[in-house]
Amino acid sequence: MQPTNRKTMLATLALASAWPLAAQEAAPAPAAQQPNATNEEVVILTPFEVAASADSGYVATETLAGTRIRTDLRDVGSSISVVTKEFLKDIGATNNATLLQYTTNTEVAGTLGTYAGLGNGQTLNETSTLRSANPNQRVRGLSSANNTRDFFVTDIPWDSYNVERVDIQRGANAIMFGLGSPAGIINASVNNATYQNKGQAEFRYGSYGSARGSLDYNRVLIDNVLSIRLSGLLDNKKYQQDPAYEDDHRFTIALRFDPKLIKAEGFATSFKVKYEAGEIKANRARVLPPYDSFSPWSRAVEQNADGTYTANSGLGAAAVNYATDVNATSNPWIGQTAANQQQPIWFIDGNTGNL
Repeated sequence: MQPTNRKTMLATLALASAWPLAAQEAAPAPAAQQPNATNEEVVILTPFEVAASADSGYVATETLAGTRIRTDLRDVGSSISVVTKEFLKDIGATNNATLLQYTTNTEVAGTLGTYAGLGNGQTLNETSTLRSANPNQRVRGLSSANNTRDFFVTDIPWDSYNVERVDIQRGANAIMFGLGSPAGIINASVNNATYQNKGQAEFRYGSYGSARGSLDYNRVLIDNVLSIRLSGLLDNKKYQQDPAYEDDHRFTIALRFDPKLIKAEGFATSFKVKYEAGEIKANRARVLPPYDSFSPWSRAVEQNADGTYTANSGLGAAAVNYATDVNATSNPWIGQTAANQQQPIWFIDGNTGNL
């Protein structure tokens, strides 16, 4: 037998031993031996849902504001700020009045804001502001943005007790998705029921005797099928201006039901129900300084060069016969010019000149 070349034999043996190894599949190690192994089931979100659990600190990576489908913020071509739950807690923000003073290109009116928000007319009237639970706000100095809850327009003011995050979309919001304010939208994402048992309670005491308490509890009734979430709020606000106050009491219930209707990969059915009930009672603080409606009564009557009298002048010591001395079109109790905050409204007998 001829001697075999040593180098050739070693190469042959190496190939022979490598071939079966390439065809084999390594058996997975037991779960107990795998590093970072967990028994939790992976939760796959629908493209129409964004979970706050995906946020990291102040950083959010996904939103529904751009296309109404879960999209990475870096892929959305509009100006959006996402305020996470942790940021709300750190700055103590609970609503628009306490949040918008910290966000980009946004302003809020009222006692916590930077402007009165009462319009630019000759007379200032804050009646509508005192009646509204939502403070006036504006974005980019334009106008007020639409308030939405889960991207449905609403006049219910949002509160952080049942809100996971706030998306502020600055600029026109009506290009693709119906009518919207040119200032944009301020959307509050209301808490969803989740498949994790958890709960928390918070209490806060503030200036002038303000007190606030909230409760949030989530309970899984059937694993990965049915869960319920309950949230409650008792918020009694006081102000330095007495007797101003605002009491906000609310209750929220959220249900999630994911029935396994069809056993097919990639198919899922989910039902979500959210209901909120509450009551807001308030005697809100005024932002206008006191004005004087008594002095005009004693001010001298103003007579024009043509012998007529100025309709909005005071009564003074002289009686004015509006039947002959003042044109009926300028008669303050017939026209609209005297019905303002700075001038009195008087009624005079045209025959005798008496009040």
